Amino acid sequence: MIDAELTKEIDNAHIAANEALKNKKLDAYIHFFDDGLQYEQLNGKTTGKVKLADDIKLYFNRIKSFSGSFHRKEINISEGRVIEILTQHAKTTIKVFIFFSKNWTVEREGIYEWIKVNGNWKICKVKILAEKVFLKALSEG
Repeated sequence: MIDAELTKEIDNAHIAANEALKNKKLDAYIHFFDDGLQYEQLNGKTTGKVKLADDIKLYFNRIKSFSGSFHRKEINISEGRVIEILTQHAKTTIKVFIFFSKNWTVEREGIYEWIKVNGNWKICKVKILAEKVFLKALSEG
């Protein structure tokens, strides 16, 4: 069983990671991932921290706005790892061309594993279980 203080530490890490995304601070955001990250996408493909950072960097220049939240379904601790099942909700507006942008809404369910490294909680493993993406093109007039 996990205690309330540990749950609060993980919640605060989620909040800080979302703030880093919102403020387009790539280094601060990537800091929440362990160097040995194993991120398994819905299609079964696994990527690491360097590839994840490269992918995110491509979008940072185009992001106009970001908001995110999560709903935790379950949280446990095993062998020093915090394991949680949660659903993330993210809304992003990105620039597409000079006069257009897209609203991009993602709902993603996954299993997230956290380890403590030098006093900081970091995500070391992710397995995406389900994902819904909604896109809407907007014109700027």
